[in-house]
Formats: sequence, structure tokens, C-alpha cells
Amino acid sequence: MCSARNISQISRRYLSQATHHPPHEAPHATHLHAPQHIPRRRNLRRTTGLLVSGTLLGATTFTLGALYPPDPLLFISPRSAAGPPDPSSQLAITLTNSLESSLHSLPYLQKLRNRADADEWYETRPFVNYPEERKVNSLTQGALRGAGKMALYPLVRARKDEKEAIVIVHVGRGVCGHEGIVHGGLLATILDESLARVAFQHLPNNLGVTANLNINYKAATKADQFIVIHTKLESAKGRKAVVSGEITDLDGKLLVDASAVFVEPKYAKYLNTNAIKEALGEPTHAPILPGSGAPIPIPPSATPAQSS
Repeated sequence: MCSARNISQISRRYLSQATHHPPHEAPHATHLHAPQHIPRRRNLRRTTGLLVSGTLLGATTFTLGALYPPDPLLFISPRSAAGPPDPSSQLAITLTNSLESSLHSLPYLQKLRNRADADEWYETRPFVNYPEERKVNSLTQGALRGAGKMALYPLVRARKDEKEAIVIVHVGRGVCGHEGIVHGGLLATILDESLARVAFQHLPNNLGVTANLNINYKAATKADQFIVIHTKLESAKGRKAVVSGEITDLDGKLLVDASAVFVEPKYAKYLNTNAIKEALGEPTHAPILPGSGAPIPIPPSATPAQSS
């Protein structure tokens, strides 16, 4: 049996082990109340760096957004622009001349002219020979004509069988609905005229009226750019022609597509259709160059001879 002395020794030994801490461990109280050493200078430098980086990032984002705003931003906060210049001003003439040169320099047009089947197409400029007394009462060639609006005559490349055509036009800032976005009604008008050109060629007397026009707007059409209208004949029988078409930008992005039905009036054979042929544009045998087959429209009052 254990004596009282042995029990006392065992108790002391147990208590000694319970209160002993290895050299690498500190008591719990030491962990709870140890002083915290905060690197204040390091935190200050880090905070300053974050502020500077954030400021630079914000300034860069703002600058890029102002120079190249995304499409949704243009709808929310559109950019304003000066209105179309006076058609008789030197500025209007300069802008028109510049656009005409740009038209003939378009890689898209050069590609069309150099296609393998280029000899199956001809090139023309509708309305160039259209009587002036008729132009003044035309929507696209009268009220909407001029720098900043529709500055140029359309350039058409059409198949010699008249079943397909490609039309290039320029739309300015003066034909917008929403600021910077071309009015949908104008796009409908451009499509109507372009589709009619193909349809009329397949009607008995080359004259018709729009019986039906269906349009689907696929994307916003930005102003101040060249757009392409591609039209095709779907069917023609008697006094009825069905055509389809689309509007794209020069990169091929689809903006609008449409289909239409044109019908020739029964009295069409009694009408003089010469003006219609002049409006459609006569076929040519070679690409039209600036200043030759398509004279740039300059108001008579703005010519140097009359202004001096």
C-alpha cells in the first residue's frame, strides 16, 4: 500500500508537469495579451499606391470612353454635332468633293470591281441625269440632298441580267432620328428605292408602285458612314415582282433586312417612262470615276464664275 509520503510525492510531480510549458510554447495568457506590432509605414505606402492606381485607371477609362464610347452609351448620352452646312457654301462643296473621293477609294468598292465575275456587272449613278425640275420635289434628291445629309448620288453595281444589285450611299448626321443614329424611316426609303430599281426592270413597262414593304431592323445604323444595300429579284410574273434586300455597313454587319412586292399599274403603258429610266441610271461599260461619269453636284450659285 502506498504511504502518505508516496502520495504526496506523486501529487507534487503531477502538478509540476501540469504547470510546465515547453520552451517553444508560451502560456495561453501570453498569446492573448501579446503586443501587436503594426507596420504603419508599409500600410501607408500600400494605401497610397492603391489610390494612385485607382485614379490612373479611372482617368484612362474616362478618356477612352469619351473618345470611343460604346454603343449603349451613345443612346444614353448622345454626342451633339453641328447641323448640315449651307448647300451653296464652300464648306459644303469641300465636304461633298471629299466624300466623292472617299467613295471611289473604298476597299469594298475596289473589291467589287476586281471580282472574277466583274464583267457580268455594270456600274451607274442613279439621278445624275434626272431633270432638275423633278429633283427639287424628290425626297432623297431634293429635301434630303446635300452635305451632312445625303451628299452623293448612289453608286450602283448591277448584274447585266438586272436580277441583283449593290448600292453604296453615304448617310450624314442631318438624317438622324436619335442623335448620331440614322432615322429608321430614311432607311426604309433608301430600301424602297433600291428594291424598286431591281423590280422595275422586270415589269412590262419598267414602272411600278410599292404594294408591300416588310422591314426588320437588326442594329442601329450610325450616321456619317457609307452603307451598302444589296437587293435581289425573288420572282417576277406579269405585273408583279417580288424582291428582297438588306442594308449592311462596309464590314458586312447586318443593319436592316427587307422584302417587298411591286405592282405595275394597268395604265403604266400610257405613261412616259423616260424620267424613270433616268432616275434608275443608265448602264455603263466601265467603272465610273470621280468627275467623269458622275459629276459632283455643285449649286450654280456656288460656282467661282458666278460668285466673283
